[in-house]
Amino acid sequence: MEENISFEVGKQCPIKVEGTGGGLSFSANGDMLLVGRFPNPSPAQIESWSGTWRAKLVTESEFPSIPIFGVGGESWFIETPCNPAQQERESPGFIEAMIQKDEHVMGAILVDSETNIIKKINTVELDDLFIERLTLSWNPYRHKGDQYNKTFSDQEFAERVASIFKFKGSEELWRTSW
Repeated sequence: MEENISFEVGKQCPIKVEGTGGGLSFSANGDMLLVGRFPNPSPAQIESWSGTWRAKLVTESEFPSIPIFGVGGESWFIETPCNPAQQERESPGFIEAMIQKDEHVMGAILVDSETNIIKKINTVELDDLFIERLTLSWNPYRHKGDQYNKTFSDQEFAERVASIFKFKGSEELWRTSW
């Protein structure tokens, strides 16, 4: 049975998201959704959520690229680490479906993590080059790892992400990303 989920400003977020920060997910038909959960978003953050967005990829050797977004230009950075192997298990074929879309648009939902109330909803147009690079980076991870690529368990993935963020802050990651 298919369940429809809807998002409305001022209402509770209908999906459970753990922790804070940016969480990126994909549907099997290639739709992207970013849920940003932050404690008491400021008026400036709420306003920038509707502003210009830019997207880049943080790349590390032998590691899937991490999408990073400049919200409101480059005034606020949100890293969205995702394990492509896990995403593929949850939504098989999403990479192929995403790259085949004519328009690449991401839904972006800003949620107050203290109250679980949706503060802002935006649709963000993503550059074709960003989608192409994301697809090329993540496609090898859609199958079980072999001698040519390595997939990571959820724990290995979390440890590797933590080590990247331990040595580089958001602004440095943004500057060194492509």
